Amino acid sequence: MKQVFGRANRHKKSLLLCALAAFMASAVLLVEYYHRNYAELMQIHQHERLSQQLSSVRANIESELNSNIFLADSLATLISVNPQSDNEQWTRMAEALYLKSSSLRNIALAPDNVIRFVYPLTGNESVLGFDYRQSPEQLHTVELAKQRQEVFIAGPLTLIQGSQAIIARMPIFTDPPFNQRYWGTCSAVIEIDKLFKLAGVNELAAQSRLAIRGKDGLGAKGEVFFGDESVFAEAFSSETIRLINGSWLIAIAELPGTSYNGPALASSYIRVIGYGFSLLLLLVFISLFYSYHLARINSLQDPLTLLPNRRFAMKWLETLINSRAEFCIISLDLDKFKLINDRFGHAVGDQFLQEVARLLQINLRSSDVACRLSGDEFLVIMPRISKQQDIQPILQKIMTSFERATFFANGQSVAFELSLGTAFFPSDAQDLESLLHQADVAMYQQKANHKLSQHE
Repeated sequence: MKQVFGRANRHKKSLLLCALAAFMASAVLLVEYYHRNYAELMQIHQHERLSQQLSSVRANIESELNSNIFLADSLATLISVNPQSDNEQWTRMAEALYLKSSSLRNIALAPDNVIRFVYPLTGNESVLGFDYRQSPEQLHTVELAKQRQEVFIAGPLTLIQGSQAIIARMPIFTDPPFNQRYWGTCSAVIEIDKLFKLAGVNELAAQSRLAIRGKDGLGAKGEVFFGDESVFAEAFSSETIRLINGSWLIAIAELPGTSYNGPALASSYIRVIGYGFSLLLLLVFISLFYSYHLARINSLQDPLTLLPNRRFAMKWLETLINSRAEFCIISLDLDKFKLINDRFGHAVGDQFLQEVARLLQINLRSSDVACRLSGDEFLVIMPRISKQQDIQPILQKIMTSFERATFFANGQSVAFELSLGTAFFPSDAQDLESLLHQADVAMYQQKANHKLSQHE
């Protein structure tokens, strides 16, 4: 039975394995595709979120810088309209302005480019009396403001006090709007660390690679004064910070080794759910296939002897006839089987039939098929045999095996008595019904001969 169904199902098993392999490969590709898409989507969302933060930082820097510069410019305006004002008036004005500011370090006034006034004085005493002409770097920015006759954003640069700051240079002329009489300069010193903290630069830099360039308001052409220059080449977003005069360029790039799989648990869910669902489908498919395969085998197999049943025998014979292959069939019937059932019971009768099936199988060729048609009727299909002389040794072998075998029922020995009838295709019959009839006629003839011999 195993050999018969093995040959019949070998091709289907190969197809099944190919289908399972294709399914597993497709499942892996599909799950990994969605996992990769999820990572790409997370990357897009992350870039959008950081870009929004970058835009907010840019707006905050502009707002902080301009508001502080406008405050300091008020003091410069006071002096331009009242050049005779003194330190007392400057102090009152500077104090009022300083209280409104958020990141001003100090405001300094430099008549003839020498610092004579600074507010607040505490912590800035060292700058009093400083002559800009002694510092080429600072003098350059003072002269630029004077030449342009407008506010000039200098820096970031290192202060005399040692810290980094941005300085808004405001030239003061006592004859506006002609601006021919230069009084000096007003400098608003803005602490860059405080400015960046208030604007959210440090917070954003902790989540990404951030860089700012444009020293002295030169924009994209200016020096980098915050972060690394490589950020600009790898940036996924950038913003232009508009100053009163000039601009800065701020850019943002990914941190090294950044993973965009989102939260580890959420990323794992995609694979867990995807592979879990795929495994479930695979198990359902295998279960259905196994159920179908089992049902198909059961529909073609005798449950008692595990031999192929009548349905299988008819299908196999139709296949052989349609292929016009030469073969032989043996119709086999047990003599006195009813007496065994009546005397020992059906359970013993079933065991007797199982032993008949076993004896048949061990005496047939591997290409032969033994089937149980019903009750005590069996049929043997033997391919590639077309003559009586070819089958005679096999029949003799079968009969000898059954004659030597002994079956014990409740301690009593029971002999195997059977009748055989053969038919050949196509010499004895050209169709299935005629072929079976021919074998049955021969089998019943032998059965009649057995009964006759027993009565003699």
